[in-house]
Amino acid sequence: MMEQTKKIAIIGGGPTGIGVGRELADAGFDFDIYEAESDFGGVWNAGAACGRAYRSLHLISPKFNTQVPDFPMPDDYPDYPNHKQMLAYIRSFAREFGLYERAHFNAPIDRLEPEGAQWLLETKSGQQAHYDLVIIATGLQRVPLYADYPGEFSGETLHARDYKTSQQLLDKRVLVIGGGNSGCDFAVDAVHTAAAVYHSTRRGYYFQPKFIDGKPTPQWMMELGSKFKTKEETLAYIQEVFRMSGFDGEDYGLPRPDYPLDGAHPVMNSQILYHIGHQDVIPKGDIKSMDGKTVYFLDDTQVEVDVILHATGYKRDFPFLDRSHLEWNKDIPDLFLHAVPRNHDNLLFMGYINTAAGLGDGLKTQGLFVRNYAKALFENLPGLHTFLEAKKTDQPDLGQTYYIDSYRHQWEADLWKLLGHSRRYREMLVSG
Repeated sequence: MMEQTKKIAIIGGGPTGIGVGRELADAGFDFDIYEAESDFGGVWNAGAACGRAYRSLHLISPKFNTQVPDFPMPDDYPDYPNHKQMLAYIRSFAREFGLYERAHFNAPIDRLEPEGAQWLLETKSGQQAHYDLVIIATGLQRVPLYADYPGEFSGETLHARDYKTSQQLLDKRVLVIGGGNSGCDFAVDAVHTAAAVYHSTRRGYYFQPKFIDGKPTPQWMMELGSKFKTKEETLAYIQEVFRMSGFDGEDYGLPRPDYPLDGAHPVMNSQILYHIGHQDVIPKGDIKSMDGKTVYFLDDTQVEVDVILHATGYKRDFPFLDRSHLEWNKDIPDLFLHAVPRNHDNLLFMGYINTAAGLGDGLKTQGLFVRNYAKALFENLPGLHTFLEAKKTDQPDLGQTYYIDSYRHQWEADLWKLLGHSRRYREMLVSG
């Protein structure tokens, strides 16, 4: 009797899910994609529950390294596409590589459990299927994480997830909490409608303009190449160029960062310091407590606000997978290369790592890794057993100890180290 064809499930139809799907399709694997919404897009699907896009949103990574290398964005896209253009690109990618024919839409997953050598997958509508390999690609931006301070705030509380347009803040006094890219974008957006805008951050930040010398800043930095002898000299030069361009927070009264320029995920925003300089945005430090609509800060100042907007990140969430099926490290799953559970050989997590880069390289890298993993697993290649031993003991340097100590930086990685290790281990899988 002929052995039944091995089958793969991809949970999540955002960019990572379709990136993995494309590579599996190219290699001839049999797979299904399960997407909770009615179409592909993930966080870029603005009208859906999973959408995290708002009206004025543009990418913070430029087109040149956000597009997949062999599937370029349209020529008429700007250097930093808006969210509608990004969504159109994602869906055109899915159409180009035949992924719509593989998709189950409006199919949120209710349960995923190991059953023998397979996984039993059940949707909320009751559909069941067994899979030999499951790829979870539901993304990092799932359950809102709120800043927690003593006291109670009696005004309106929003999270980044809830923000869709600056009209929500019309004529209101607003406090934005969080100094990352979303927090800075919200503060800048709010100045056009809000009665007052305050911006609370816990530390000093480096702010990068979107353009230097007429080029997207990441492109300008890459083109520096080996102009300097050491990394330290390169960073010092970049930092001085930023300062001369008006992008040193200290010049605007903000605290000096206590970490290197590349020691945190970059904040790409050409307008936040401009609006701080014009007092459209009033910078504040960390919060001490709240009482009614009064917010007290550690420097013993206080402000009255109507709305607090939390740009404070998200928690990972896999409601369909019992927590006991994974091993955990603090608040996140203990995953080798941030992708492979050490206690399961037929389950992978893709898209759960951040780098200071665009989407394109990451999609290709993760897709190729899954492609080789599936081949090694289904053909029982010698390299699979080498890899399975390695994942139990290896501790590859992804650069994470270099970054600041914060919740989101638990999954920040050095791009070049990540690419190198990903290549090494995916080649290991099919070796021999």
